Amino acid sequence: MTRLTTDLEDKTLAVNKILDEYFSHQIDEAASISDSYRKLWIALHTLIQAGGKRVRPQLTLLAYEAFGGLNSEKIIPIAAAQELLHFSLLIHDDIIDRDYIRYGVPNVSGQYQDYYQSFVKNKTELTHYANSAALLGGDLMLSSAYKLITSSSVSDKDKITAQSLLNQSIFEVAAGELLDTEAVFMPLRSGDTIKIARYKTASYSFIVPLLTGAHLGDASEKQLHLLQSFASSLGIAYQLVDDLLGVFGDEKITGKSTSSDLTEGKHTYMIEFCLENLTPSKRKVFDAAFGKPDASPVMIMQLKDIIASSGARDHTEKAILEYAHTARTALQSLNLTPTDTSSFEQFIIKVTDRSY
Repeated sequence: MTRLTTDLEDKTLAVNKILDEYFSHQIDEAASISDSYRKLWIALHTLIQAGGKRVRPQLTLLAYEAFGGLNSEKIIPIAAAQELLHFSLLIHDDIIDRDYIRYGVPNVSGQYQDYYQSFVKNKTELTHYANSAALLGGDLMLSSAYKLITSSSVSDKDKITAQSLLNQSIFEVAAGELLDTEAVFMPLRSGDTIKIARYKTASYSFIVPLLTGAHLGDASEKQLHLLQSFASSLGIAYQLVDDLLGVFGDEKITGKSTSSDLTEGKHTYMIEFCLENLTPSKRKVFDAAFGKPDASPVMIMQLKDIIASSGARDHTEKAILEYAHTARTALQSLNLTPTDTSSFEQFIIKVTDRSY
């Protein structure tokens, strides 16, 4: 086991410890109000324990150390706050996407579908109430991210910086999420899918976690600028890999459906390229299945074949490598120590080398 792997595992354990302590306290507090409220907090805790690699907290802690931070322990709550923001957005995103599985298990909506079905017989109403519980849970995680920052032992100035960056995350990801949602039914312009990747994914998953750690360390303005370039390119690459996984991934590994993006009609970078390169006959087959919730398994397989044969899959894989190259160029310009450079390089590999 390499030192880097050990460091990441130690950081993950420290973040998980903070999260478990936080949820245990909140579950007890919720129980003083009602059993139903306690159940919601237990559902949230169960789901966050079921998966997630804690990439965002790891990036915050690595950046803090790389840019001169000397006491990682005191910013662990701030790093953990990045995970709670991520968790909040996943819950809300699953509602938007009408998904009920996360990490290979029922998400919050899925858990409440099971729980409420003995009380609510109408399927539409059941879905509404289950999503309502999940929506409240997502809101709680958003509030909790701010609470964890407040609970940290850093200076008031650093708390304000961390909270301001968290607010930047929320502002930008809301824009990306809206554009992504509207892309299902609104005309797309060239470049819109990359803009969505930049604001929906790169901002809160890479840019802000890294900038938070770097700000709380001792990064210069020049380094912060280069770090943002690194993070933006890496985040876009991450989203493009997600687009591939959403269609060509192994559901047993990803824990997510490989048909929901297609039946939902998500206009990703890969789909954008595909549509530009279809013959009229293949476009007809494509339109018969894409964005159709009732598309059969056979139609979905035909759709995947059309996407691959259009060159869209290969084109997306090439774009991922190009964004990874841009990230590496920015990384080299940061002039970090070999150890810290290796740490960030490891994340480039993790992002671009996911199996699909």
